[in-house]
Parts: sequence; C-alpha cells; structure tokens
Amino acid sequence: MKNYLACTTALALFPGIALAQEAGDPVDENPVILVTAERRAENVQDVPISIVALSGDTLRERGVDNLDDLTAEVPSLSFVDNGNTKYLNIRGVGVTESAPNQTVGVAVHLDGAYIAREFTFADAFFDLESIQVLRGPQGTYSGQNASGGAIFIESARPVLGDIDGYAQFTLGEYDRRSIEGAVSVPLGNQIAARFALKAETRDSYYTNLGPSGNTMVVGSLPQPGDRRNIVGRAQLLWEPAADFQFRLIHQFSNAESDGTPFQNDTAENRANPFILNYNQTPYSRNRTKYNRTTATARWDAVEAFQVNAVLAYQSTSHLTGGDYDRTGVASAQGFTALEDDYWTGEVNLLSMSDGPFEWTVGATFLDYVQEGDVYTERGPAIETGLGRNFSVKPVRSNQAVFGEVGYRFTDTLQLKVGARYNHERNGFERFLIYPMGGLDNSGPSAPFPSNNQFVTFNNMTGRVLLNYEPNPDHLFYATVSRGYKPGGITATAQEYDSEIVTNWEGGWKGTLLEGLLQGSVSAFWMDYDGFQATVQPDPQDPTSRRTNNVDNTRIKGVEAQLSVLAGGFTGDVAVSYLDTGYGDFDDTIPPGAIGNPAPIGINLEGRPLNFAPEFSLTGGLAYEIPVGTGFVTPSIRVSHTTEQWVTFFQLPYHRIDERTLVDLRLTYEPNDDWRITAYATNVFDEIYVSNAQQTTDGIGAFMLGAPQEFGVQAAMRF
Repeated sequence: MKNYLACTTALALFPGIALAQEAGDPVDENPVILVTAERRAENVQDVPISIVALSGDTLRERGVDNLDDLTAEVPSLSFVDNGNTKYLNIRGVGVTESAPNQTVGVAVHLDGAYIAREFTFADAFFDLESIQVLRGPQGTYSGQNASGGAIFIESARPVLGDIDGYAQFTLGEYDRRSIEGAVSVPLGNQIAARFALKAETRDSYYTNLGPSGNTMVVGSLPQPGDRRNIVGRAQLLWEPAADFQFRLIHQFSNAESDGTPFQNDTAENRANPFILNYNQTPYSRNRTKYNRTTATARWDAVEAFQVNAVLAYQSTSHLTGGDYDRTGVASAQGFTALEDDYWTGEVNLLSMSDGPFEWTVGATFLDYVQEGDVYTERGPAIETGLGRNFSVKPVRSNQAVFGEVGYRFTDTLQLKVGARYNHERNGFERFLIYPMGGLDNSGPSAPFPSNNQFVTFNNMTGRVLLNYEPNPDHLFYATVSRGYKPGGITATAQEYDSEIVTNWEGGWKGTLLEGLLQGSVSAFWMDYDGFQATVQPDPQDPTSRRTNNVDNTRIKGVEAQLSVLAGGFTGDVAVSYLDTGYGDFDDTIPPGAIGNPAPIGINLEGRPLNFAPEFSLTGGLAYEIPVGTGFVTPSIRVSHTTEQWVTFFQLPYHRIDERTLVDLRLTYEPNDDWRITAYATNVFDEIYVSNAQQTTDGIGAFMLGAPQEFGVQAAMRF
C-alpha cells in the first residue's frame, strides 16, 4: 500500500532522505528523493554536501506549512518572521537586520528559479515534490546571496497520460480551517496540466482588548497574528519527445493578517503574554500579494550534453503596519509599503557521457527593482509633524557565469573544481525623505546623497571537492567552498563591501547493518569576512544608520543525522552544534537602552552571531500497526533549540528563548487512498519567545511561539 507515514518518518533527516516503503520490502529497494543541488538529478546519498531533503508527503504529514515549521525539521536553519522583514539564516549566515540596502544570504529557489527577496519565501509549501536545504556556501551553482546556503523548493509536476491528485482538509483549534488539493489532467499524449490550491484561515493566538480592555469590543478590533491565506498554482507540461520537455508555471498568493503581535517587554505583559491592548489604526494589517510566472525547458541536444533553461518574472505587493507603540495610547502608528518587480533566469549545459570527465557550464542573471514608502512617525512626532516619511527605489542587477569540472581518477576517487564569476550593480534610483510631511507626503522632500547613486562589485566564488567512495555503502568528502553576499550603498551614500564566507568541511554519508541504519556526519570551519553590521547612533532617526564590514568572524560546528527503518518501525534524529563569534568591532549602546544615561562603548569580538543557536535537535519515532486491511500509526516528533540573539547588542530583551517542542500524531489509513490524522502540536503548551525586536529603547518587544493546538486532518488520493 502507499505508506504515508513511512514516507513521513523514514530517513527524512538522513541526510534528508525520505523513503517510501511497502511493508516487508527490503530496505535497499526503497526509492529515494532525487535532488538537484548540482543541477543533476542525483540520489541525495551521493551528493557530497550537507543537505536535508524532505518529500512532499513528509511535509504534509508533519504539518510543515511554512519556513517557520521547517526550522523544527532542519538543524542549523533559523527563520524569524518580523512582519515587514524576514530573517533567514543557515549556520548563522544569512540576513540579520532590516534595511532596504540589505540582501539575503540564503538563496531560495522555486522550481529552479531564484526568489530575490524574503517576503514570499514562506507560502509556497503546498503540492510539493520536495524541499532541499543545502547548508554552507553554495558559490558555484547558487551564486550571489548563497553565502549561508540554499533552499530548493520543487512543486509537484503534471502527470502525462493519467489523472492524479489529492485533497486534504484540516480543522483545528483557534478556528483553523484549511483546504488543500491538486489535480493533474492529461490534455493528450504529450501535454498535461496540473492545478493546485490552498486556502487557510485561523484566528490569532492573542486577544486584543483595545485601549479599554473591554472584552465586549474584541469583535470590532484588529486581532494581530491571525491568518487569511490563499495560494494557487497552474502548470502546463509539454513533452513532445523523450529528449525535450517544457514546463510553464504560474503561481499567485494573497496572505493577510491584522498585523504582527509584538508585546512591549514589561512585567505586566510577561504575566499576560497573550493579551494585547492595541489601539485601532487604519494600518493594522499585513498583506503580501504576488504573481510569479516561471518557464523551464530541458533538451537533450546531443549524446554529449543536456541543455536546461529557466526564466521567471515576479511582481510583489507587500504592506505591513499598525500600532507601533503597542499600547492603547494613540501615539504611534505607521506602515511600510513595498512593490517588487524582477526577472531572473539561468541556462546551463550538463555533460551526459559516462567517461571519467563530468562538466557543467552556465550563466544566470537578475534584474530587480523595488518601489517603497516607509512611514516611521512615532510618539509626539504625530502632534508636531516631525515624523519621517521615506520614499525609496532600490535597484539590483547581477550577471554571472559558472562552471565545474569533475574527474574520476578511479571508481572510488573523484575531484571536482568549480568557479563562478559574479558582476553586481546595487544602489538607489530614488531615496527621498519628507521631514515635515504627513501620511500624504505633503511636506517638502529632501533627496538623500544616495539618490541615483550606484556601486558595482565583482566577486569570484566556487569550490574544490574531493570524494572518496570505497564501496556503495560509504562516501567520504572534503571540500573548500566560498560564497558571498554583495555589498552596497546606504541612504547617506556610504559604501560597504561584500560578505565573503570560506568554508572548510569534511563529512561522511553511509549505511550500516545492511541498510537498517543510515547516517551522516559533517564538520566545518567557516571564515566570515566583511560581515555587514549596521549601526544607528540615533534610535529615532533611521537616516543615521551606517553599515560597516567586520572581518575575522568565525563559525565552526558539527552536524549529524542517524535513522533506522526496520519493518513497521521508523526513527530518526538529527543534531547541530554551532560555535560562533564576531570579529573585532566597536559599537555604542545608545542612551536609555538599559537605563544608561549616557552612551556605552562595547566591543563585539567573540559574541555569538545573531540567529545562530548553539545547539539544535530534531527527531521522531513511528510504528505502523496493521488493523484490518489498513494501518494505524502513532508517531512523535521532538525538536529542541537553544537560545538565539536578534542583535549583536544582546541586551536582555534581545533574546529568543530556548525551547523543546513535542508533537503527536495518530494516523489511520483504511486503504491506499484515504488517511485520517488526529494531531497535537506543542503538547506541553510551552510558552516561549519566538522573536524579539532589535530596538534599543530600554523596553524591547517580544512575540510568542504557537501554543498548544489540537486538530484533525483528512486526506484522499486519486
């Protein structure tokens, strides 16, 4: 039968394998996820990098709906949703601060096409073939913004010649209602279409009582933290011959909520963390809408090589705003409104011969434009008209060529050398400030020095890799790889350099006890030069921000996975240990940040990096019990993450809590086509801070993780 839970738990974290096993089948006959980290479809066990890959069935079964959920499945991965910004990091490398001049450091791809900004990373988790998380610099194949790693999200493809699909319904606490499904329809022998849709609503975990604190008015107030999402995808697959394939994909999304539920970090709010007293403003809303169209083509041109191409266009509208002081006093409000438009593309050639030589060459481009307005008026500025309203238009472009050649000296020993040349142009076509203006930009504008200012960068990245495979059960590898995150220019026309991450890594992947145990271990040391740290001397004046480069930051660690598959029993565990420290960097704690009447000078050297938990663990157990013609499968998953910091100041209110979360599921599969699941997440109802603001106002603000939830889910395949 189609064993959903075997797909869910079996080896999903070695090193990302998810096996689909028929009961009683030998282990070595199980198919595995094919990954495309190096542009070739390869068994994940044969890819000599630290990688975690999860199948679409695994994601559905574990309730992984977004990147926040994915962090509980992938040690070393951190994702924090801050409303108008998202912080995505792997091994402590990515993006750690909010600024229009900053870019991400983890390259996310959807169906092979690069996603340029973090606003739309989290909602593509439906009707998927797999997700692949690559840890460490990916400077050859992913290029710019892959200094921390890369994530490849692959949607399920249309099926030629057959009708295929599924439907899934979820009901849960907080009035959670979700419907998800897809259908693949043949349109002839050579063409097929696939349509997928997911819609979800959920009430907030918080209750906003408003300024009065009266429960009778809750229904008329915004409830930050709620969810109203709809996302859809339409695909067309044309395969006129075995050596040619064309795929056209369009995806749309509309994700809305009443805002981001931060609480001021006070004793009263800590005692009642799920009660808000926001005053209603016209901007109590988060909304992200986008349309994305992707075309891919594969052509086996000759026996010697294959040609692959991908071209994508995305337009995004992002709005976030609300009660900025998070109290019932009508003294602060604001919003951020952004519009993104960009093109991205790649063409590559892959060798197809069976000889000792293996090669890949390719080229990529990115053309990115953003239009943005940021209204930051606060406190008495509303009465005096001294608030600041910004209008910005950051522009980025990148062109790159890359290649890698591999040579197999013997059947067991292979050397690979890859390189990528990147040309980057970043800057602002427009950066205006309205120092006396209101929400309508009615005041006089003042162009900043960065108006129509651009900087260019040329970076060379790549890797050297040595693989040793003494037998089919064991693979050893050693690599030196380099990735980068481009530099740029600030609002005041201050230039700063690129971040460069150099990674020395060695690892093993293999099977033991005739395939019953599978595991992997990787150890790494990363030199992190040019870390982009932004200092804002005046907390009330965003235009005072300065971005500096910090050298000699270091990251070292170990990642390991182990899994077992024996009959109806499956289990896995994965761990990550990180030891991180900033380089030599002087900064100043602003007055009032910790009750200090005057600025305090500090040096950051040796402090742990932001969003880099020292230790993280995930694991699970499941056992399949025959019942009649079907199965009942109880399962448990546990994740543990130590504390993280959200800024290098590391004041008491800048900490994300350590937490241990336990999820339980009980699944009944009466036959091949149906599955019914009862679930409980955060079983012990642990209350923990999942995000903290980077402010240095002496108070701070925090947001909580999801509380205990119960629900049921029904799914069918056809």
